[in-house]
Amino acid sequence: MSKNEEIKKIQQSINDILGTTSSLSKKLPTLKDKKRELFNLVITGLAYLNSRSVGLKHDYKVDFQEYDDAFINVIESLLKLHFSKEQRSIINWYLYDKFLPDGSMLILNEETTGSEIPTDTPDDIWELIQDYEEEDNK
Repeated sequence: MSKNEEIKKIQQSINDILGTTSSLSKKLPTLKDKKRELFNLVITGLAYLNSRSVGLKHDYKVDFQEYDDAFINVIESLLKLHFSKEQRSIINWYLYDKFLPDGSMLILNEETTGSEIPTDTPDDIWELIQDYEEEDNK
């Protein structure tokens, strides 16, 4: 069954329950959804710039770090305007420390339980820094 057919079936069920004609519309993204999407785009871009720079230096002995620094400094300054020191520490850890040169990755563990904290994607980092935002607002 296609997605459109499923939606029509759900709408028909709602109509039957309510005894009237209804309509369904796609949920508009919230401001938080838009911020999350932009955050993921920025972090993915920064991660790409970093890995490209490291890869070029390692594979071809070409150092683009000085060239990229101007762009990265501007982006990091914008992050500084928006995020707390703790949040930026997590972002920087993800960008510059999590992925080791040998291809392995570091993990974060919860101090009290020892359980692993998901940090594999920019979306995981977004969730983690939102926890810090909530703590800052208390």
